[in-house]
Formats: sequence, C-alpha cells, structure tokens
Amino acid sequence: MKSLLGKKQLVLKIFFLFMAVNLSAQIKNDPAQFLPIEINGWKAEQSDRLFDNETLYDYIDGSAEMFLSFGYSKVFNRIYSRVNQPDIMVDIFYMNSSYDAFGVFTHSVGKMENEFGQQSQQTEGAIIFWKSNYYVSILCHPETPESKETISKLAGTIDNSIIETGPLPEVISYIPKENLVEESVRYFRHYNWINSHTFISNDNILNVEQNTHGILARYLNENETAVFLLIMYPDETSALSALNKFVESYNEKVIPNQIQQSKNNLWFGIKRIKNFVAAIFESSSKEFSIKILDNAQAVINK
Repeated sequence: MKSLLGKKQLVLKIFFLFMAVNLSAQIKNDPAQFLPIEINGWKAEQSDRLFDNETLYDYIDGSAEMFLSFGYSKVFNRIYSRVNQPDIMVDIFYMNSSYDAFGVFTHSVGKMENEFGQQSQQTEGAIIFWKSNYYVSILCHPETPESKETISKLAGTIDNSIIETGPLPEVISYIPKENLVEESVRYFRHYNWINSHTFISNDNILNVEQNTHGILARYLNENETAVFLLIMYPDETSALSALNKFVESYNEKVIPNQIQQSKNNLWFGIKRIKNFVAAIFESSSKEFSIKILDNAQAVINK
C-alpha cells in the first residue's frame, strides 16, 4: 500500500514539474510578461489591449494590411502615463515567423541599426526592432530627455526577454552586396509591396504568392542608381511561368535577358536564373544594370 502511495506521489510530482516547466516556457516566449507596470515614473494606468485579425483595422487602419499580408497572431498594446510627460505606447506584434517580423521591419525602417533585437531603428520619440518572430514598436511624442531614456529601457527589457533569434529568409543570401544600399532592402511575400521603391504594376504580374520570397533594393555607385528585384520561386518551372507572365503583362516589347531603355531614358531588364527571377528598374545606365544582374547570377550560381 505504501509502495502504491509512493508511486502516486512520484507521478504527481512529475506531473506538476512538467506543468511548471511548460508554464515557464510559455512565459519565456511571451515578452509582454516581462514589461514592468511602472518605470521611471511612468505607469501602465490603462488596461492592456490585444488585437487580432478581426480587430486590427480598428487599431491601426492605415498599416493593418501590412501585418495581415505577412501573417501574425496578435498585437499586445500597453500605454504608460506620467504627469507632465507624454504617453509611451508599446506594441508587440506576434508574427507567424521570423521572416514575417523581418519583412514588416524592412518596410518600416529608414536606417539600419543593431542596438536592439536583430535589427533596429531609433528616431526621435520612437524605437522599432525585430527579433525572432516579434516586431516591436515603442512610440512617444513629443520626445523629452526622460521619455527617451525610458523608451530605451523598455526596448532593452523586451529585447532581453526574447531569448532566441530567428533566421532571415534564404533569398537574402542571394542579394549582390556590391553597391547595395543596405537600409533599402524590402522583403515581401505579397504583390501589394512590389512597388516599394518604384511603380511596377498594381497587378500580380510576377505570380507572387506566400511560397515565393521577394526582395527589392536600391543600388548606388556615385551617380549611378538602380532598383533591383529578386524573387525566389519553389522551382524553375514556377520561375519561368512568372517570367512569361511578366513579359505578357508589363510591356510586349520586353525581351528577357536584355537590358532595354524605357521611355524616360532609364534602363530596365529581366531574366530567369534557375528558380529565381531577377530584374532591374529605373537604372541610370545600361552598364550598371548589366553589372548588378551579372553579380546576382554569380551569387545564385555559386
């Protein structure tokens, strides 16, 4: 009887230990749990809010489409208040993957820094960064010396609470580095964002889907400029199909694998490289266009 009782107690101990470890893991994966109620005189006086796919438009109508197109599960919002100081707003977006967190960040950033998370940007009254599958925005306007210090502390707290980092999309490794303007890189998986640097089309003329991975970036070399597009498809057949659709839809005079001059005296070109489609738009010179596409082909074929 004592032996049976001892076994039951052991089973219960193991069960509660498992539950404690599981709960601890959940908390570790939730950076909102680490936010202080009070910091430097600022207090979370209002109730925290959560927004999902159905309520996001009620919160950030103008930017909701961006987060929805990348994919997220929820947004945690907390507002801190202090007498005679501006409110501080903290938003933590729980994205579906590190790719999605990185993607949203690239469309929000104007300069690239590394003070917080995997990449960050700090401007007057604002800090944004991404890490793992989280995109974090901390805003305060107007900025004061006290609020600047406080939002930095909050960013550090959230950053330190996210233990793991997340991988970048594979397509990033195929971008030619020479003459690349780093902060101009934009990652996308929805055709709505294909016009991030220059107008290409309002339609999905390159078959951009959730299983494709696209990059837009600017290149600069003294007086030479260009917009570079690279899309990674699941296979070569999909890439070829996208190339053919682009030729049919963009301009009937497009000749793949050739650099051509447009009506505004700028240069463009498009080509398939294995399961990629690479293109140049708004280029100031034919030679610069050829160089970028050749560099892309060398990286992909490496």
